[in-house]
This record gives sequence, structure tokens and C-alpha cells, in this order.
Amino acid sequence: MRGLLPAESWRRDPRAGVLVIVAGVSVAGFVALSIGLLVAPAFAEVDEAVSSAIRLVSVPGSFAAARFFSWIGDFWPMTVLTLVTAAALWAKGRRSEALLVIVTVALGVALGHGVKLVVQRVRPALEHARIAIPGTYAFPSGHALASTLYFGIVGFVVALTERRLRHSALVVGACLAIAVLVGLSRVYLGVHYLGDVVGAWLLGAAWLATMVLVGASWGAGRPERP
Repeated sequence: MRGLLPAESWRRDPRAGVLVIVAGVSVAGFVALSIGLLVAPAFAEVDEAVSSAIRLVSVPGSFAAARFFSWIGDFWPMTVLTLVTAAALWAKGRRSEALLVIVTVALGVALGHGVKLVVQRVRPALEHARIAIPGTYAFPSGHALASTLYFGIVGFVVALTERRLRHSALVVGACLAIAVLVGLSRVYLGVHYLGDVVGAWLLGAAWLATMVLVGASWGAGRPERP
């Protein structure tokens, strides 16, 4: 059975135009969200209220789960996962995909850091935090962005190379779920507002769409090389 995104045809697929639209819409949404949070006090107040509601969620094991998913988005776990994944792809002869994983995550995270310095949104007040508050700015969330980029590009590579549809769907679904949980964990732990996380998702979606198009020109999805 063919996978979610057949490797032999995706580069010629007219849905490449959809990726351009996704990137454009995501950038537009990101810019609109940034402006709204910076210049519209009422919008920022709604963001703070929704974030407060998320922090008030209380179910058994929620704190431990949030700490775990937050840890996944930390610098070192993301770095190790990215390098190990790239090394595994390289060893299988999938060098284009290996480079795609590294460039997507590394440059995307660097872009996020640059945006933080431009927007300079402060994090929630200290009394809301359940863990130590990082010394960096809040928008966009670095954890949410890194996890979106890593799990997003891994999901794409699996959909591109895995011929078993059920396996591809399970992996892509799991990648999506983990990325969402990493972002929400940062809100629950009180070190980000929801707007910071949504901004990271939008920026991540734009960058992922761009890098998928770049991957086509690099030959991602071609047969394995010995």
C-alpha cells in the first residue's frame, strides 16, 4: 500500500501550490497575531484570560505530564533528537532528508530567536510559574517552535518514505500530538501565554511549508543511495 505522500510523485504534485498558500496564510496569521498582542490591549487580555484558564486545569498527573512534554522541547533533547534522526537518515542513504531535518530545525529555531528580540514580549508574572522562568522573551515560544519544526519535518519524511499507510498515519498523528502537547505544557506551567505558543505554531507552519518545497529541489524522496 502506498504511503500518505508517495515519494515518486510528490515533487510533481500540483499541491505544491497549496504549500505556498499555507506558508503565506501562516505568515499573515503570525504577523496579525504579533501586532494584535503588541498594540491591542483587549486582545492581549483575552490571551491572558485563556492562558489562565489553561493553568487552572487540574487532573491527576497533569503536572508530571506537562513537565515531561516541556522537557522534550528543551534545547538539548531537541538537539539530540535532530542529530540522531539526521544521522539515521544519512546512514540509510537518505542524505537529502537528513540535511532537510537539520536545516529545518536549526534555521527555524534561529529565526524564532530573532523574532523574540524584535517583539520583546515579556513572560507571565512570576506568581503564575510552576517552574523556573527562562530569561528570554516570550514570543514566540521556543519550545513550541522547536517541537513543531522537528516533529513536523519528521512526520513529512515518514509520510514521504513509508509505504505502509497505517504506519505513516500513526507516526504523523503522534508527531502532531506531541508538538501540540509540548506547546500547551508551556502555558500550563505558567512560562508562556497561549498567544506565544500559537505564534510558534504559525511561524513553524510557515517555515515547514517553505522547507518542504526546498526539500523537493534537494531531491527528498528519491530512492535510497547505497
